[in-house]
Amino acid sequence: MVKKLLLWLCLPLFLVSVVGCGDDDENTGQSLAVKNVYATGCKTDGQAQNREGGSMPFPGFEEYVEYTCKSDGYVFVRHVNALFNCCSEVIKVDVSQKGNDIVVIETETDNSCNCICPFDVSYEIGPLLPGKYNVKLEACGKTNSFTLDYPSGKGEVKIN
Repeated sequence: MVKKLLLWLCLPLFLVSVVGCGDDDENTGQSLAVKNVYATGCKTDGQAQNREGGSMPFPGFEEYVEYTCKSDGYVFVRHVNALFNCCSEVIKVDVSQKGNDIVVIETETDNSCNCICPFDVSYEIGPLLPGKYNVKLEACGKTNSFTLDYPSGKGEVKIN
């Protein structure tokens, strides 16, 4: 009888401890945010190219991403020469995180013109905890990945 009573008292405690345990890598306890988004607008002063113009229709405008970790938990990102619709005045940036995987999606807000031109888009994402992150950037119909080491990371990634 005493054994059954102990079993019934211990069983709920055991279940609570098992159910309460999770994988710490799945969630950092923080949700990432994007702040200070800025886009230059079309950089070619009306010399936009038809959308069917090829992969890099602007000689001398190499596309790349540079990033710098800041001490406040955020990373400053600058996407240089990103090809968006020339009618877009605003570029939207969304971010999500699962464990150490971060997905950044840059989206044009107006695609009504049949032309593209290079933009510079900058923003900050965070807050991040110290560690290595796998960042996937989706923009302009392309997906590129790089590794970010926060808080010491700084780098440049060429966009293919």
